[in-house]
Amino acid sequence: LPASNSTFPLFTVKFRNSTLGLGKIFLREPALTVPSSSCYLVQVETGDLGDVYKIRVSCDDVPGFKGWHLKSFHLQELHTKQELNFECNCWLTLKRGDKELIKEFPTVTQDQKTLPVYKYVVSVHIGDRWGAGTFANVYITLYGKRGDTGVRKLHTSLMKGRQFQRNKVDSFLVEAVSLSHLQKVVIGHDGEGYGAGMYLKMVTVKESQDSDKEWVFPLWNWLDTHLGLCETVCEIVTV
Repeated sequence: LPASNSTFPLFTVKFRNSTLGLGKIFLREPALTVPSSSCYLVQVETGDLGDVYKIRVSCDDVPGFKGWHLKSFHLQELHTKQELNFECNCWLTLKRGDKELIKEFPTVTQDQKTLPVYKYVVSVHIGDRWGAGTFANVYITLYGKRGDTGVRKLHTSLMKGRQFQRNKVDSFLVEAVSLSHLQKVVIGHDGEGYGAGMYLKMVTVKESQDSDKEWVFPLWNWLDTHLGLCETVCEIVTV
């Protein structure tokens, strides 16, 4: 539920199924203007969602938004009465909890195994070249055999100091339902700031901070409108 006296952003719920199709619904104001400790009901029309194994809930960060606490999410097909339940118990806000605006939750049913949720450690390796760093906002999407994470902003590094600077490695936690074997990443920046281009050596990803398994996505090139690829976004497959 939205925190009291907060501004209401657009909330998006996406459904991932076994055929990698994706359904989506939007929850908009004023329907979300409900008192604290309430249940919000919405009826939407979608295509066949198939065997849904996870949902992704996200919201926009608008001025005045204090946060939204989501206890649980329940989905019922009106004709078949089939139900899906997701236990959430989390905040969607940059001001408390995990400080995230995007969260994923696995489906909990008696018919299928509940998938684990991982906090992937995403490390961005900046090269040792003049002007290699950037002050722009950097975004990444992880892709695996079991879907993707959606676009995630890399905003809170586990390392000290300014992010994405020359010859520096910054690591970030990206929480998502298990993607199985990772296949590629799409990484880029929004070009904000003077000299926003960056020289990216590689991206490495681990399933957790304690995991021995690591995926490597090498680039060794510029993400810049005038250098190297002459693009600010690129796709990198694992080696």
